[in-house]
Amino acid sequence: MTPTIPFKQKIKKFVLVYLTDWGIVLIVGLILYGLMIGSVLPKNPNVKLHEIATNDIQSPIDTVDTQATQAKRQEAIGSTPSAYAYNKNLGLIQVEKVGDLFDTIAEVKNDEKISSDSTQEQVNAAIKIIMDRLSDSTDSHLPNNTMTALITASDHNLQIAEDIASTSIYEAMNAKVGWNDLERAQDKASASLPSSVLNDSIRRALNEVLHAYITANYSFDANATKQNKQEAARNVDNVVIHQGEVIVKKGELVTNDMIRQLKLVGLLDEHFNLIPFVGLLLFVSFITFIFWFEYFRFKENHPNYSVKFLYIYAIIFCGAAAIIKICSYLRLTNISGISYLVPLAMAPLMIRILLNERVAVVSGLLLSLVGSVLFGISAKAAIFDSSMGIVLFFSSLAGALVLRKRQARPKIMQTGGLIALVNVLVVLSLLMFQNTPFSLLSTGLSLGFAALSGFLSVVLTNGLMPLFETGFSILSPIRLIELSNPNHPLLRKILIEAPGTYHHSLMVANLAERACEVIGANGLLARVAAYYHDVGKTKRPKFFVENQMNGINPHDKISPQLSRTIIISHPYDGADILRQYRMPKEIVNIAEQHHGTTLLKYFYVKAQEQSEQPIDESEFRYPGPKVQSKEAAVVELADSIEAAVRSMKKPNPVKVNNLVKSIFNDRLSDGQFDECNITLKELKSVEKSIDETLRGVYHSRIEYPKDLKMKKVNPKWQ
Repeated sequence: MTPTIPFKQKIKKFVLVYLTDWGIVLIVGLILYGLMIGSVLPKNPNVKLHEIATNDIQSPIDTVDTQATQAKRQEAIGSTPSAYAYNKNLGLIQVEKVGDLFDTIAEVKNDEKISSDSTQEQVNAAIKIIMDRLSDSTDSHLPNNTMTALITASDHNLQIAEDIASTSIYEAMNAKVGWNDLERAQDKASASLPSSVLNDSIRRALNEVLHAYITANYSFDANATKQNKQEAARNVDNVVIHQGEVIVKKGELVTNDMIRQLKLVGLLDEHFNLIPFVGLLLFVSFITFIFWFEYFRFKENHPNYSVKFLYIYAIIFCGAAAIIKICSYLRLTNISGISYLVPLAMAPLMIRILLNERVAVVSGLLLSLVGSVLFGISAKAAIFDSSMGIVLFFSSLAGALVLRKRQARPKIMQTGGLIALVNVLVVLSLLMFQNTPFSLLSTGLSLGFAALSGFLSVVLTNGLMPLFETGFSILSPIRLIELSNPNHPLLRKILIEAPGTYHHSLMVANLAERACEVIGANGLLARVAAYYHDVGKTKRPKFFVENQMNGINPHDKISPQLSRTIIISHPYDGADILRQYRMPKEIVNIAEQHHGTTLLKYFYVKAQEQSEQPIDESEFRYPGPKVQSKEAAVVELADSIEAAVRSMKKPNPVKVNNLVKSIFNDRLSDGQFDECNITLKELKSVEKSIDETLRGVYHSRIEYPKDLKMKKVNPKWQ
């Protein structure tokens, strides 16, 4: 029956496993939101209508000024001239109409027998007939006296009048005649009537005919005018208030139009707007999600993961964001380029050392986005400061990539110089993009602060690294490299007190490092741990065969049980010594576990030979624990194999290979790797790597004949 887990333990497990991670990520998000909330808080300037502005006020956003745009369009519509159309055929049409008039008069005159002797009633009746016939063909109406003069005229005079009217109308309307020029054209045509062939009554009648039939042929085109004005309005671009544009200049009188523009961009908006806060929440959520995603990838791929890495990541990330926030206020000093002093490269440098390169690069990108927002707040002109974001990104990228794999603490001149060079080049390129005249003072200050940022980042990294390594017991590559220094007090202690053990440890370190690299484990940790794994032998160095230089073995004079006690105690004596020297936990564990629960076969067999009673095998086994990590397993195999090969007489590749397989199978069958996460495939790779390394050490050599006599050397060659 499977035992049930108590409810309290389930709750505790849930809190430790899930709430710890998510709680820290949530705290990171809240901190970032608090740092960047200034980007969405109202930035209401202290301005009043008809007062002098005390400082420049810039637009925080891009927006269209609809009122100014509409006014500009109305101005364009008003300035667009009216369109006119010229009807060049209208003169011929009017000539045809006047011809119809005279033809109708002539027909009615003949039909009604009208002459100069006709009565007024006959004339009026004829005029009525003429008007009825012309009602559909003409829109020109002549007075009765004009019609009377024409209908009572002789046929000859009527024909002359028709010819003169047609000619005068055609000549007058052959040019453009607008409404403004119509009266002048009519008067000109009337003045040109020949007095020699026309009597006064006919001339007066023709004058009325010309005024009635000469009309404007160049007139206003309403449709074309409307289209032109609409096209002019469409061609007017929107009036845009650009982000960063100065709306109110310092020392200017604040006008109604300025107040209107400030309200338009939201600087005088007294109503609470939730949308910017939601937008910032989405932005921070994106940053936090990428933060969590990279942390999760690191967690999945790190063999010795602990939640302390999340604490470290969160502290560095939030600390870097806070430093950016503080440095953003340096702009208030009005010193040119001082904002480039922000030492953001420090964060990727530390993350690269304490976590890995990928997390450092992504964190640099995220922090540069955060920095662009924070510097945008301080500028009070934009939500994002893109130029500063670019500088921060390349600076952080340099911090993440400039450190070499096995470099000790970042060197101020070397690492700082490379970051400073990147900063200077990026700032210089941005200054060139602006296409503005260079000022020796401002440009020099900007480049100087950018360079100083690189060195400051390295100084802060070197100063803060010991705090993280000590506070969180972090074994960083830098720390490992420092511990591998031959001048370390413990290594010198091993070299002086147990020189054989020291050289044995060097060999084990070489074997273990290469084998760990083959299976993807921490080769540097295995190497450094191998240096210290036998430090416990310094308590009684002469009891270990590699330190017995004069051939005297003290075990020959003591019982196997006492020998067992001395030999078995060395891993635990070593762990105690390492703890006294405040060595990292990982190295202490490997020193304590490197023999696991293996059997001291030599002294066990010797004890059985000397005893008449059976001896329990457990009495001659190391008490453990068994190896708990891949690095510890590799060090155990390398230690056992190197010691065994060292004791062989005339080792050769075949003997070495057989010995490696024998020890490997013995450890595997003895269950020494049961508590370790190393796979059988990885163990086979370790076995192969150690065998290949030892083959290189104990390769076949040429045997020279013993009786070969040296020839006498020519003195001049010596």
